[in-house]
Amino acid sequence: MGKGQNIWVERCLILSKAFQSLTATAFKVLMIFLTKRQCERLGRRGKEQWTIKNNGEITFTYKEAKNKHRISESAFRRTIHELISKGFIDIAQTGMGVYKVATLYSVSDRWRLYGTPNYEEPKPMLKGPINRGFQKGNTFGCNCKKKSTVAEQHSSTVAAQHSEAQEREKYVAETT
Repeated sequence: MGKGQNIWVERCLILSKAFQSLTATAFKVLMIFLTKRQCERLGRRGKEQWTIKNNGEITFTYKEAKNKHRISESAFRRTIHELISKGFIDIAQTGMGVYKVATLYSVSDRWRLYGTPNYEEPKPMLKGPINRGFQKGNTFGCNCKKKSTVAEQHSSTVAAQHSEAQEREKYVAETT
């Protein structure tokens, strides 16, 4: 097998209460998350530790789940919620449902304490997307300008020509 073709799963993960209680879809999605992580060794020889170098930068979109892995949007949403609540993943940065903005995930080890009094509940997720588009009163953008009529354009042109003529007369009067 070539480089990057293997997945490493700890035995204690497989034997944990959290892992044993996963649904089939959650198991599948967790394995996909584990294949997306990139691990590297840190430390000196004999005392090295493995860390995830892309933790907090892992993307898994609804489109990818649907097209590549045949998981419906509702099943994927429930599965992500299940994996977060059992401590396998966390949301590092949310895309909030905004078009073309992916949510970034991190692989967590909170699952080790799942089912114990020391278990940390995940941070509550915000409900629904935040409206990050143009707001009332915004003056930027071509769609926000007031549409002018031909009469308004004509009157503004006439007014500009009139003010130019007045300035010329004033200049001529000052110079003579």
